[in-house]
Amino acid sequence: MNKFLNFLFSMQMMGVLIILFAFSIGTATFIENDFGTPAAHALVYDAWWFELMLLLLTINLVVNIFRYKLYKRDKWSILLFHAAFIIIFVGAGVTRYIGYEGNMHIREGQTTNQITTSSSYIDVQAQANGKISQTSEKITVSSVKTTKYSDDLNINNKNVEVTLKTMIPNAQSTISQDMNGAPIMEMVSVGNAGMAGIQDFTLGYNEQKNIGGNLLAFGGNPNANSIVFDYSDSLRMISPFEFSEVNMMGGDPIPMTANKWHVVSPKKLYDLKGSKIVIKNFFPAAKYKYIQGEDKNAPTVLVFDVKSGNEQKDLIVKGASNYVGTPSNLMINGINVTVAYGPKTMELPFSLKLNKFILDRYPGSNSPSSFASEVTLVDNEKGIEQDHRIYMNNILKHEGFRFFQASYDTDEKGTVLSVNHDLWGMLITYFGYFVLMLGMAWSLISPATRFKALGNKSKSLKTVVLSAFLILGSLLPASAQNQVLPIVPLKQSQDFGKLLVQDNGGRFEPINTMSSEVIRKITKKNKFQGYPADQVFLSMIVNPQQWQTVDMIKVGNSELAKELGISGKYGSFRHFLDAQGQYKLSKKVQDAYSRKPSQRTGYDKEIISVDERVNISYMVFTGEFLKIFPDPNDDMHAWYNPTAELAITGDDSLFVKKSILLLGQALNNGDFANADSYISGIKTYQNRFGQNVIPSPTKQKVEILYNNTNIFKRLFPYYLLIGFFLIVFLVIQIINPKFSVKWIMRAAMLILGIGFILHTSGLAARWYISGHAPWSNGFESMTYVAWACLLSGFIFVKKSDFALAATSVLAGLTLFVAHLSWMSPEVTNLVPVLKSYWLTIHVAIITASYGFLALAAILGMINLFLFNLQNKNNIDRIKSTVTDLTRISEMTMTIGLYFLTIGTFLGGIWANESWGRYWGWDPKETWALVSVLVYSFILHMRFIPGLKSVYSFNIASIWGYSSILMTYFGVNYYLAGMHSYAKGDPVPVPTWVYYSVAIVLALSFTAYYNYKKHNPEPEPEEVEA
Repeated sequence: MNKFLNFLFSMQMMGVLIILFAFSIGTATFIENDFGTPAAHALVYDAWWFELMLLLLTINLVVNIFRYKLYKRDKWSILLFHAAFIIIFVGAGVTRYIGYEGNMHIREGQTTNQITTSSSYIDVQAQANGKISQTSEKITVSSVKTTKYSDDLNINNKNVEVTLKTMIPNAQSTISQDMNGAPIMEMVSVGNAGMAGIQDFTLGYNEQKNIGGNLLAFGGNPNANSIVFDYSDSLRMISPFEFSEVNMMGGDPIPMTANKWHVVSPKKLYDLKGSKIVIKNFFPAAKYKYIQGEDKNAPTVLVFDVKSGNEQKDLIVKGASNYVGTPSNLMINGINVTVAYGPKTMELPFSLKLNKFILDRYPGSNSPSSFASEVTLVDNEKGIEQDHRIYMNNILKHEGFRFFQASYDTDEKGTVLSVNHDLWGMLITYFGYFVLMLGMAWSLISPATRFKALGNKSKSLKTVVLSAFLILGSLLPASAQNQVLPIVPLKQSQDFGKLLVQDNGGRFEPINTMSSEVIRKITKKNKFQGYPADQVFLSMIVNPQQWQTVDMIKVGNSELAKELGISGKYGSFRHFLDAQGQYKLSKKVQDAYSRKPSQRTGYDKEIISVDERVNISYMVFTGEFLKIFPDPNDDMHAWYNPTAELAITGDDSLFVKKSILLLGQALNNGDFANADSYISGIKTYQNRFGQNVIPSPTKQKVEILYNNTNIFKRLFPYYLLIGFFLIVFLVIQIINPKFSVKWIMRAAMLILGIGFILHTSGLAARWYISGHAPWSNGFESMTYVAWACLLSGFIFVKKSDFALAATSVLAGLTLFVAHLSWMSPEVTNLVPVLKSYWLTIHVAIITASYGFLALAAILGMINLFLFNLQNKNNIDRIKSTVTDLTRISEMTMTIGLYFLTIGTFLGGIWANESWGRYWGWDPKETWALVSVLVYSFILHMRFIPGLKSVYSFNIASIWGYSSILMTYFGVNYYLAGMHSYAKGDPVPVPTWVYYSVAIVLALSFTAYYNYKKHNPEPEPEEVEA
């Protein structure tokens, strides 16, 4: 028994559990992709064995905390972040078993205290002689797993057993004749709209339906105003008003008097006050039979076996996971049994009244930009009545409930709020996150940790530690097809670019800045077909009709491009309009915005992004962006475009309205002298009426120079190339000590030194232009971090040549990714749905981790090459180099894992603050967790016999990065989810992937052979935590 327990709580078992955990949740993402979210939850996330696995992993962690004496003072930093996982596990348990979430739907002017739960339940109620017995059980219904349910209720000493017999997802009803059944009619209704208002439906005995404004009932106890059908020997109908029977084969209508039974027949038409119905088929004895259909929005049908005493009956219940189902009931053994399936309706101790739902749109379009709910919180028990505004990332909190803006009704008169009640689960989890971050940060500087011990043995510690914000990216902009463009002259466009404009945030800037942002936003490039942004921007303004046919709007999703009739990755403005001039994406945009942010796929986000580019193009064509005219009578110093109505008269009014039009005419006619005079006139007008708010001439010139030099984008290729070749030369020197890099290093230091000075100048210019330190957003932070990386290289280059080489590569990669972010500047009044401080930090940190882990993989690859180069003459030098690089790799991997873990959980905070759920098993966050688990296993391999060797670590560092590639690329293109770009069938795996895998496999095998041949020593002893 002791032997079993020792194994159960050993590091080997820990490794098995971590890999099993990673494999389980990774597999679940593919199950979700193929069979839907309920299937993934039923088979994995909500399964008993999954909870047992997590419990064993937690207990194993607790035991090993004591086994390795992490409670000792010198190991407190390690203890903290390991204990944090236990705290997070407890918080997750509280959320899973105590917390709940749901949705609140409110129409304008209405007040409600009811929410519908996100989870589905089977509710059973038995009623007899005024007594009630009821039960409710949370359940997940899936098409890939048999759902089991059985419950007993006792009432008046009678037992009722309810058992789930059959489950039919996406149920489609058919009628089957059955002698034990009841009468059923198949009918069709045609409204006043003719064929457009046709409706097929069925009406069974004891059913009622509202059709065409009339309530139809078949038997039972109908409403007094109902049109009632009944059947004994014949089929009859009675109506509270006169109607007529029309023979569909021809003939005059036969009038039917009101409030009198009339025999009716199939295949005849009955005119009921303009609404017409036809009984297509009548079945005197039949039952509804359900089969699985193709409609994913169809309800699920559950068939229950109900037993009591000697009686047994079937009960059919309809429901779904996204709406409250209609209860079904039957009488058995004198007991009325009611069963319902679907979300529950819960009442809150307070109410919300929707005063107004506000949907902001782009100027000149129907596309939504942001939406908000203005509500009144009414809590009579506490005497509270407060007005609140709920919008994305601005939530309402009350009595442990948190309300988030989720969606809205298509008529824009109602809102859908997501509701979360999980205060304790959230607080415990957040505390776990805090302890985790504190422990990880502490462990990097604590003198008694393995990280510090590795650093003391490594010659290049400073290189690793000071590259703490490495960020890696690999997206290259595509080229648009060349077209003949109606372009204005360069000189006039440059002069126009020097004019000032007020952006939508109120900042005054040169048009050169706005044109750069606009063209980058539309085309995802700094220039378009070789023309500077100023030329393109002004050309679009003065020649809008011609430019509307130019393929310049980036469409990154091939499926969307195909739907729009676009060949390639760029489309023209006209591509987005149909033959009637209507916007093709209108419905898709509406659908994308109406979904909850947590339910939007990457395709939805691409729709929103493309819609933004189209609207920006529209605003350029219409002159909406040209807020270049100050209003001398506006105390708020607002500037306006030429189409605005300003309270000015005389020549000034005429100049404001006509100057841009006349400028365009002059440019198109080649009258450049007049064009220059119009531009000069606008400049004079701005200086005359805007002198109190415009930036100084020096600041304007610096900003234009900064925009045109684009210094950071020009620098990153030099940083990358120099750093890469330095690493190559340094490795050659290790292999061949006679090879000297002295003069190569001096030349590299000179070039990098010049680049560093230019980099510093760029940061200083941005600081001067913006008026604040250059790290207030993602782009500024990355440029600053790249500067700090290179500075650290210069500081420590005397200790290690690798320091400058590595930090040069890191600085280049950081600037490269900064420009990927810079490709999407916010230039409109759009309030991005997912704009959040937490999101910015989450993305920055988690992306930085990819760089660290990539560096570990690269070092692993270098070590495999070195293993292959080993021979009798160089074995000692290579062994020493491999050992040092492996230490650096482990340190780099440790930092990468810390960043990945912290970034992943910060993503949970962002999600929780945005829509009330800090973990939803979305494929992206799931694969981020898979990566955390993979690298946790790799860093703990030194505790597991058989996996302690240097070779094992290096090979794992290479293959471990595949989890990052899956997280970063695979999820986006091969799995459905809120982060995914996939729509329809996934794209094929590129051929180069197979070649890459084959090459790495071959390198791995040859390196293993050489490693074993030249390194016959036993595995290293286990090193303490």
